[in-house]
Amino acid sequence: MYRLIITARAELHTLNACFYYEEQLLGLSQRFLEELNNVYNKISANPQHYSYIFPAEKYRDAKLEKFPYVVVFEIYSNDVIVLAVLNTRQEIKF
Repeated sequence: MYRLIITARAELHTLNACFYYEEQLLGLSQRFLEELNNVYNKISANPQHYSYIFPAEKYRDAKLEKFPYVVVFEIYSNDVIVLAVLNTRQEIKF
């Protein structure tokens, strides 16, 4: 299993998503976090399973099933570094 490192930028993206979902429906942010944690567990167990994005073939992404978000990460040695948690319905600025 790989060690998961979540950058401050990814944490900020997650916090913004939680604020948004909690405004929409009480408890929805908790469901978002549960799904995000499930994706984190899958990534740390088998990060090579996920395909590359961007031309450099350095970054990979994993999609959440019930929310329009992707987790962008890279593998570095025995670490998985989460760089961003992005909303796919917004313009992606990475």
